Amino acid sequence: MKLTKMKRKYADRRGWRRIISSQTCKKEFMWPAFHGEAVLIQFNEIKAPLSVVYGGVRTKTVDQNYSWLQLFPTYAPQFVLTAMFNAKRRLVQCYFDVIHQVGKDENGTPWFDDLYLDLILFPNHRLYLVDEDELNEALENGIITPEMYERAWRTAHQLMLSIKNHPDHFLRLVRDLRNTFPD
Repeated sequence: MKLTKMKRKYADRRGWRRIISSQTCKKEFMWPAFHGEAVLIQFNEIKAPLSVVYGGVRTKTVDQNYSWLQLFPTYAPQFVLTAMFNAKRRLVQCYFDVIHQVGKDENGTPWFDDLYLDLILFPNHRLYLVDEDELNEALENGIITPEMYERAWRTAHQLMLSIKNHPDHFLRLVRDLRNTFPD
């Protein structure tokens, strides 16, 4: 896939053809561990499940009645965290998008401009850095500046260090936040 522009991703996953029916719920939080907006999207009906493979292990991330909790930090956001839960509300994985910026559309739906590098954290503490090739391609094609490239790497390394030093921090946070939303 040839990159031509930075990807803007919306919390409601608009335009994602896999989703037939979904509902979203937003909440603001001022917790010690998280200041920002959390958006829960519940996948009521989908065309087909989605599974991904990391480290040789296949993980289902989208299916009927799965939900994604997306965290949009208020202050100086450098990443957006999407926690993926199965139909029984068990955490499947945490997906960190390194970002360029966040904003809201005219209806108040949060969005972010993806800076390509991503980290995936599993409940067993396995951590993967992915999409380095997309970041390199974006730089080569002039989609991002050298400064944005360096910031993406700096953010990814800081996140990896934070997760290594406190492996349960984000796992506990997303479970606690998810429990504040109705079924």
